[in-house]
Amino acid sequence: MAPQRPMPTLDAAKLRENALTSIRLGVEDFERCRHPDGDPARALSAIRNLFAGVLLLFKYKIATCVEDPTDAAALIFNPPEVLPHSDGDGGIDWVPVGKFKTTTIDVGTIQKRFEAFEIDVDWAVIEKLQACRNHLEHLHPAHTLGEVADFVAELFPVLRDFIQTEPGESPAAILGDAWQLMLLHHQFFVDMTNQCEEAWAQASVPERMEPWRKECKCPACASTLLAPAPENLDAGDTVEQNDKRFKTTCVACGYTVLIAPLMIDALEKTYSYDPRDGGEPSVERCNQCGRGTFLIHEQSCLWCAAELEYTECEMCEESLGQEDQDNDGLCSYHAHSFEKFMHDG
Repeated sequence: MAPQRPMPTLDAAKLRENALTSIRLGVEDFERCRHPDGDPARALSAIRNLFAGVLLLFKYKIATCVEDPTDAAALIFNPPEVLPHSDGDGGIDWVPVGKFKTTTIDVGTIQKRFEAFEIDVDWAVIEKLQACRNHLEHLHPAHTLGEVADFVAELFPVLRDFIQTEPGESPAAILGDAWQLMLLHHQFFVDMTNQCEEAWAQASVPERMEPWRKECKCPACASTLLAPAPENLDAGDTVEQNDKRFKTTCVACGYTVLIAPLMIDALEKTYSYDPRDGGEPSVERCNQCGRGTFLIHEQSCLWCAAELEYTECEMCEESLGQEDQDNDGLCSYHAHSFEKFMHDG
């Protein structure tokens, strides 16, 4: 068997330096794209640098979990493919073929390495950061600037906890001005989020629609910092009763839009289906209030709380829907049969 070629070398100190540099650059790009005269295209650069920096920092941590530089490289670089070979006695040996690749491990493999070394991190935030990076590759950055701002705010505690716990260093010391900018933005985001929630508490959002109100994003910039429009609150309007005129204003960009369609759209996305795969709708228009918020499987409306009077056919126990409510407790088949019997009789 041909000897394995040398494994790529790994400079852990360089890995750490590149990680911190990428994070600093990402924060700088973020600040520049938020400036009134800034270039929105820097949003893509910001999220690319932040995502790359975080992954490099994670790889640095993995590399420092072992003492031997060769072992560190084996943990970071993608391994060769392992293929079966005959052992000459009717069995097989699984043998690495080729060499360690010059490419390094991806997010999924980093997560597996972390699990193996019992390193904790909020992967939900990292996955959202990755999704944001992927979306920005295809969408115009100006439409997702608010989303980037939200992720920078969410990333702050993840970086803070990871740097303090794993490398055991001070984030302020190793990130400098970039850390102070992240701190200020995070505090702004938290303060604005709290203010928005306090304001929505006065807007009488239907209780069962509240989860989807929290899922809403600004159509212009994708920020989650949405507040009830002051003019609606001042007029005594409520979302529950005045959804045709109750608006929300984006704290990040100032865009104003009706809140109800955003909430219903978030609901529909949650229960989306593809009829080509045999899927069936889970949400439909409510016969009582006319809104597209009736959950079929729960047999009730999330907006007006209307419920079905008849839930099962008295004859065959088949589940009944809104369209069957005028049949006096019968499914369409037995209602038709009964009507035919009465007519013929």
